[in-house]
Amino acid sequence: MSQEAIDRFLEYLRQDRDRLLLVGGMPLDELVAYAASHGFAFTAEELKARQALVHLVEGT
Repeated sequence: MSQEAIDRFLEYLRQDRDRLLLVGGMPLDELVAYAASHGFAFTAEELKARQALVHLVEGT
C-alpha cells in the first residue's frame, strides 16, 4: 500500500538527519523520484493527499 510506503519512507528519513535535510527543499516530483530510488513506491498525488489529510486532522 502506498500509505505504508509513505510511512516507511518518513521513518527512513527520520533515521538520518542528513537525509531529512537533503529532501527538505526538493520539489515534489524530485522527492517522489528520490523515494523510488530508495525502494519506496508512491505517487505525488498520494503524497499530496496524505499531506491534505494531516492538515485537516491537525487543523493547520
